[in-house]
Amino acid sequence: MQAQNYFRILPAFNKHKYKQIITYPLMNLEERIDLMSKLGSYLQKKDDAQLNQIKKKAFEKNKWFTEEFIETSLQNISSQYLDEEKLKTWVHHYRLDDNISPKKIGIVMAGNIPLVGFHDFLSAFITGHHQHIKFSEKDNVLLKHIIEKLVEWNNEVSHVVTISERLNDCDAYIATGSNNSSRYFTFYFGKYPSIIRKNKTSVAVLSGHESLDQLIGLAADIHTYFGL
Repeated sequence: MQAQNYFRILPAFNKHKYKQIITYPLMNLEERIDLMSKLGSYLQKKDDAQLNQIKKKAFEKNKWFTEEFIETSLQNISSQYLDEEKLKTWVHHYRLDDNISPKKIGIVMAGNIPLVGFHDFLSAFITGHHQHIKFSEKDNVLLKHIIEKLVEWNNEVSHVVTISERLNDCDAYIATGSNNSSRYFTFYFGKYPSIIRKNKTSVAVLSGHESLDQLIGLAADIHTYFGL
């Protein structure tokens, strides 16, 4: 199946009659999958001068984002989220296609670990919705670069992804923060379809029969990203 350009048709009232206005071309699902797969390959590069400079800039902005942990995040995202076959399986599971009416999704990103909000970005992007993103001050370098790179590869991305300080008039919201900020999110976004995440804690229950590999895995789970 060859990629096609799909155009969004909007009705507009013009005094005495309706007319159709063609705004901008939208990527179809196949194009979005291809673009995410290309991004996965890009994030795995360890000798790309521009990407390495962005990693350094992210660390300079937030010293919790060490080179090791940025690399861990990039590799995990590439292998788990952006593998082409995994993307196709994911899309097929939810029976996604191009027969949608794009909505405006407001996303308030968390910032505790590098690219922690990437899955929210990916979910809105792959489903064909238009997203308005408010970055966390702690993590506003890496995803911004990713968006700029996607626009460089396909300018249509600039029509469906917007970086905003205020998320007004969205159709739905995804917001992640502390228990305190979640009350703020609920007050402003609760009347809309929304996913609002609060603080989370995890508990590991040990029986005494764990293998060495399981204990090593638990230790990594606790200490990776400084436990954040």
